[in-house]
Amino acid sequence: MKTNFLILLFFSLFLFSCSLNSEEDPLNVYREIAYNSLNSTEKATVIGDWKNAEVSAWLDGNYLVVFQTTDAATRGPIRVVVDPDTGRVVEKLPR
Repeated sequence: MKTNFLILLFFSLFLFSCSLNSEEDPLNVYREIAYNSLNSTEKATVIGDWKNAEVSAWLDGNYLVVFQTTDAATRGPIRVVVDPDTGRVVEKLPR
C-alpha cells in the first residue's frame, strides 16, 4: 500500500513539475523519496533543509541523492539511490 502511494505521489509530482508555469525543481521528487526512506536517527543528523540535498545522475538511469550530516566527517554523507521509473529507493550506499 505504501509503495502504491509513493508511486502515485511520484507520478503526480512529476506531472505537476512538467507544467510550463511551474518553477519547482523536478528533482524535489527524488529528494522527498530519499528523505522518506531515512530512519529517525538518520533524519536527525541531516544538516540544513533536506529539500536542498544534492541530486545527480547515477548508474542505470537512477538518481543519487546526497544528504550532508553532522557526522559526515567520520562516517560520510548519507547517499540514497532512487529509481525514477518506479519512484522507489534502490539502495542506501555504505557510509
